[in-house]
Amino acid sequence: MEKNSDLALENYESGEKTKLSGVVVKEENEVTTVRVLNENGAKAIKKPIGTYVTLEVPSFVNDNDIFDGRLNRFSDILKTLLPDKPDSVLVAGLGNTNITADALGPKCGEYILSTRHIINDLKNTFNGGNIACVSSIATGVLGETGIESVEIISGVVSKIKPSCVIVVDALAASSAERLGTTVQFSNTGISPGSGVGNHRHEISKSTLGVPVVSVGIPTVVGMSAVNSSLSDIAYVTPREIDRIIQQGAKLIGMGINVALQKDLSARDIYALVG
Repeated sequence: MEKNSDLALENYESGEKTKLSGVVVKEENEVTTVRVLNENGAKAIKKPIGTYVTLEVPSFVNDNDIFDGRLNRFSDILKTLLPDKPDSVLVAGLGNTNITADALGPKCGEYILSTRHIINDLKNTFNGGNIACVSSIATGVLGETGIESVEIISGVVSKIKPSCVIVVDALAASSAERLGTTVQFSNTGISPGSGVGNHRHEISKSTLGVPVVSVGIPTVVGMSAVNSSLSDIAYVTPREIDRIIQQGAKLIGMGINVALQKDLSARDIYALVG
């Protein structure tokens, strides 16, 4: 039985898919890059054409310090997927704050240094320095708002016209070992809920009109990952999920800041948002 997963790497690995036409995989240290080159590859691993980067990190359960090189590795990966010199960036956090395992997106917003409303003052303060124009929103979920996340983001995009959108969301994995130890980046956008069989409308360049980069951490696995005799009719999360969400949101939020705010040090940014 094939397990559901939001991770391109897991989809590639499932069924011993070590060689696939249209898919190229590169491993280097703790970073694995999966490139889906054509429709054949997209069909094989059930992911759109594009680039998927998986970063392995120490478990967020025991994480006490993000200033150990992870921020730089995170930001270096993110910068390879973003457009060159974006004029402005919108960060959109997806998820439900009432469900801990789904709260990564909105929690991440607490660590984003939003500057759009004070961008001119900041540039004057830093003598015209390289200060990025950043906005941040949390979309909520359809069951509460009655509005699809892509509709909310599209409305904001049409108004403020960012150069690109970074979408943050909790992911589903097929292996319990990846919970809270993996970050996935992609330049293809995201289909919220696809890993748990609750497909929502796609958030991508084709639906928003601007490049979309997605970032996420696996927070749930299907029951089959716990007991192979069970089907994925329900999903489970580790008991340390509060810690995973808190520390994962901090790494993603701060990693986005470091990637965008090139003239500010990571510790100065953290003093402002942490």
